[in-house]
Amino acid sequence: MPPTSHPPKNWEPPNDDTKSVIFVRSELDDYGLDIYEFRVLAHVARREGKNKQGTSKGCYAKQKTIAETCGMSHRKAQYVLGILCEAGLLKIERQKGSTNIYKVAPASKWKLPKDLPGIREKCTGFKEPAISEQSTSPEPGEDAI
Repeated sequence: MPPTSHPPKNWEPPNDDTKSVIFVRSELDDYGLDIYEFRVLAHVARREGKNKQGTSKGCYAKQKTIAETCGMSHRKAQYVLGILCEAGLLKIERQKGSTNIYKVAPASKWKLPKDLPGIREKCTGFKEPAISEQSTSPEPGEDAI
């Protein structure tokens, strides 16, 4: 069973004066990401920040930290980051001797949603089960219940 994520020790709810605490574009919501992919993408987007010029600094979190924060195994986070990069939703800047930097890619760089099953198979080595099998088959990198 994957580890559960833990809320920060000093967590406080946001002010109610904002229109929405979260906004997800319909193109992303309808893209077909699974819960792990969506969670990791949301975490990277939150962590990437902007520099003084307004461009992305990127998410510098270690894969292990991303996994812990998102409530999944380290191996599952590796699969998911690979899938998101291969699908064009994330860009990776490999750092020699340091943590990789992940950035959310512009939507124009995303591959088509119909390509996701092939991307997942390429990145994990597992073929996605047919719709009727999905409720009983564990995800790659996860234990069966």
